[in-house]
Amino acid sequence: MNENMVSHRWKPRKKRGKTFMIQAGLFLLGRALEASAVLDKDARAEVAEWNDPMTIMLHVHSQGPTMVLKKENGILRYAGSTPVEADLTIFFKNLESAFLIFSGQMGSPQGSAEHRVSLKGDASQAMSLIRCMDIAQAYLFPKFIAKNVLKSVPPMTLKRAGIRAAILGVGLPVGLGKFARLVR
Repeated sequence: MNENMVSHRWKPRKKRGKTFMIQAGLFLLGRALEASAVLDKDARAEVAEWNDPMTIMLHVHSQGPTMVLKKENGILRYAGSTPVEADLTIFFKNLESAFLIFSGQMGSPQGSAEHRVSLKGDASQAMSLIRCMDIAQAYLFPKFIAKNVLKSVPPMTLKRAGIRAAILGVGLPVGLGKFARLVR
């Protein structure tokens, strides 16, 4: 190498847009899981079977975005985005895999089948969490997106429309975990 040439080390660009999208998706999913565990009987039944207390974390590898859920005293709550030691952890192998799932381009069953995620913890509780995530996503996404993300989209009954309105109107902005005892 010529001594007059300067050697540069190129660093990969940070994908701020995708990172923000995943952070927003994890926040919305966390709040939707919290609210659906209060309002939806199927989600409530799934959460009732989990260990108590229990900590769940969804995390994108290499210091990517994180979501933490905690079940304490029978109530599931969104606990923020700071990584913790968890009983059940779902790792997204990279930012691209997480982006495909959280942008609605790919469902979690397809992501699992393509080995885009890995698991640390009890597989049966992870499957229960995936069922709860499917319930929450059915409330979050409009039908034209949900049919691409979910294996089957449940019919929108009047009761489900009311639950969707409560999740979108109150559950996402405020959170329903603190009101769980009043709603039940």
